[in-house]
Amino acid sequence: MTLPQHRRAAGTTAAALLALTLVAGCADEAPTNDERPTATEEVTDGTDEEQDTSAPTDDAAATTASADTATATGDDQDGATADAADTTETPTEEEPTTAAAADEGFEVDVPDGWEDAMDLVDPGELAEDDAPGIVLALKDTQQVDDFYTNVVITREEYISNLTSAVEQTAEDLAGEDGEYELLEPAEVDGNRAPGYVLTREVDGLPVRQTQRWVSHDGTLYVVTLSAVQAQDEEAAAALEDLLSSWTWTD
Repeated sequence: MTLPQHRRAAGTTAAALLALTLVAGCADEAPTNDERPTATEEVTDGTDEEQDTSAPTDDAAATTASADTATATGDDQDGATADAADTTETPTEEEPTTAAAADEGFEVDVPDGWEDAMDLVDPGELAEDDAPGIVLALKDTQQVDDFYTNVVITREEYISNLTSAVEQTAEDLAGEDGEYELLEPAEVDGNRAPGYVLTREVDGLPVRQTQRWVSHDGTLYVVTLSAVQAQDEEAAAALEDLLSSWTWTD
């Protein structure tokens, strides 16, 4: 499975990026889940009681002995609880996996449950030298409605008026029948990233796509998130985490 080739729309540098972000209909490559065996441990505590038919010679002494026994048992349980607390290890959080752009311009944290998808990119779409192209591709390991939620990041030619270009691109891609929504700029490691969301059909399946454009030191990067509508909230959260982890490395 490879990401399809695309053509850039006339008059814009990144208008056709949405065409290359679709990783759909790959049921033959659906990932398998590793099962983690769990063990259930049952602990039984049986106590045989013996009936004493002889009457106590001293009721007060018997009562005191019972109280002493109960106190000793409580102390033992408290000690055992303290020992168990001492031996319990606090789980440590795993460090997020980091993915670096092919042009070494930045790196991001891979969302939980996602993986690198650069092996799905057509070699002709990869960025080489200073030419535009894909520098990073990530995707979810789970399919929803035969679609992998994915993020593709491309390097593009610099655009001076970023906000106007984003608005024009959203309008062009939506067309007469499409719908789009302009987004407030997001912060990406000190840079403002305007963007938009639009919905379109892919093989009869409604897909929501979000783009963020971020310019840095004369280079434009376009981040495109694609997800089916059922995954809209989860996908948006994954993109937000990815953008907040973005670190320039050039």
